[in-house]
Amino acid sequence: MQAQAHQLQVKARLLTQAVMQIERSKKRLKTLNAELSHEIEVRKQIEERIRHMASHDALTGLPNRALFKDRLESARNLAVRNRQKLAVLFVDLDDFKRVNDTFGHEGGDQMLQEVSRRLLLTVRMSDTVARLGGDEFIVLLNGVSSRKSTEEVVKKILAVLGEPVTLTSGEISAHVSIGVSLFPEHGDDIDKLISLADRAMYDIKESGKNSFAFHSIGHIRR
Repeated sequence: MQAQAHQLQVKARLLTQAVMQIERSKKRLKTLNAELSHEIEVRKQIEERIRHMASHDALTGLPNRALFKDRLESARNLAVRNRQKLAVLFVDLDDFKRVNDTFGHEGGDQMLQEVSRRLLLTVRMSDTVARLGGDEFIVLLNGVSSRKSTEEVVKKILAVLGEPVTLTSGEISAHVSIGVSLFPEHGDDIDKLISLADRAMYDIKESGKNSFAFHSIGHIRR
């Protein structure tokens, strides 16, 4: 009897130890699962940050040229199906070198960030504002009703950007030259639309700056 009781005690003790070991294993497994989930989430965030960096400008956070062209192509295809119009605005700061020379590169970066912010506030959520690099920006206006409605947006951009900008080391106004191309009036190739808007912008640069022009054959349309 004493031997049987001892065996039962041993079995009970072993069973208790086994249960405790199982519980410890469960807790450890739960901890490992939590750590793994955290690592997966961190990796997803890193991958998302890398994707964002590949398609956005580091200084302003705006889409870059590649992402802009993707959006323009998608907008063009949608406009074809819905028989809508688009406008491409090539925006270039006038005399930006003077800003860097006067206020330094930090002041120039602040100017670019403020221009980006004002451009975003001027257009609709459905439109796209991108930075091509340096002092060049480009805007996609979706579903414009006419040349006149596009002109109204362009004039609004000129007015908003022309208001004084307060930098850390002083105050300055941002003047810009804007070239405009229209879909389908000026073609349906996205590279051509960008190129025509760029060309119209340079026409303005050569004729006095701080204004805008639609692409036009043989003359500037302001």
